[in-house]
Amino acid sequence: MRVETLDLKPALPVAAVLRIVRSPLKIPAWSVVLFVVMASLYGFVEGRQKPLHHYVPYVGYPLVLDTTTGKSCYSADLKPAGDTGTGATDISGNQPDAAVPVGPTIPVCGK
Repeated sequence: MRVETLDLKPALPVAAVLRIVRSPLKIPAWSVVLFVVMASLYGFVEGRQKPLHHYVPYVGYPLVLDTTTGKSCYSADLKPAGDTGTGATDISGNQPDAAVPVGPTIPVCGK
């Protein structure tokens, strides 16, 4: 049985490409190294100050866990409770205010 193989030959030799690129660009090696070090240092510092957040579902839909900080937060603003349907009113006919949370509140993500 005949086996066919594919041999790819480069269109231009690598040495010819390097010769073409290197001749008009006379950049000192120390400046390239300095640029790479400064860019990586900037990326490191920027990533430390503004890390990317990754959220995973936690308990229910609006509640998510930020794996970067390890804290939970709501993915969207919660809607107010509105009319509870109980029809309970005080003497003046106003509906009672919603219960004020006593413990620590969970913030909305990114705020």
